[in-house]
Amino acid sequence: MAFHAHGKHRYRLWRADCNTARPHSQIAWQTPAEFATTFNPRRSLALRYAKGSAPAPVASPAQQRTTHAGNEPKTGETRGDVI
Repeated sequence: MAFHAHGKHRYRLWRADCNTARPHSQIAWQTPAEFATTFNPRRSLALRYAKGSAPAPVASPAQQRTTHAGNEPKTGETRGDVI
């Protein structure tokens, strides 16, 4: 049990380092903490449909294909002549 607790502790230390102090290439070699100070979310897109719904779709949904029970072969069964 002590080994498991030690592993969890090491993971938490690594995660804290990775998420706060270690630079990341995907955010221009900034630390996540540095990037967080420059991050400015684009709220205009989120507020575009302030009434809570998007505009009506241009196309109507495709008609669903129906299957008729009993028409399909059962597992392992074949239909027609098999050569």
